Amino acid sequence: MKPVEWQTCECSSKRAFADRRAAEKALGRAQAKRDRHADRHGARRGIAREHRIYRCDHDRYHLTKQSRRDYHGAAA
Repeated sequence: MKPVEWQTCECSSKRAFADRRAAEKALGRAQAKRDRHADRHGARRGIAREHRIYRCDHDRYHLTKQSRRDYHGAAA
């Protein structure tokens, strides 16, 4: 399986994806990887899992574990 290309973002040391499609592909792979890991250990409860994609000020896309509800609640 070919990995999704990424670069280090200028805004931080996070992985940055050039377009939304690449970020969505990376999100799906990250979720599947965490699910497989949890299944091997016998419990999915409480695992940290990427939930969504967001766009930064440098026009790059990132993955985050923070839910949209938590994000909007912190901004208020």
